[in-house]
Amino acid sequence: MKRLKNKRMLLALAAVLFLVVVLAGIGKLPYVDRLKCVGCGACERVCPVDTIELIDGKARIGEACISCNSCVKTCPYNAIKSPN
Repeated sequence: MKRLKNKRMLLALAAVLFLVVVLAGIGKLPYVDRLKCVGCGACERVCPVDTIELIDGKARIGEACISCNSCVKTCPYNAIKSPN
């Protein structure tokens, strides 16, 4: 019985943590609208963690992104969007 109670508590805690992460926007990264991106490289140059690269003439944001939104603010074509 005690084991079942512990399992329920862990599931409830996991559900709460999931909601906090989703509602706070933690873990969401900017994304590239590939139709608008012209591959100018402006985002690549301003990225403080050097995680944006041009692949096949389009920007791609890597997993090391810290969501600083420098790329979003810099893109002259509004091709990079903030998820928030």
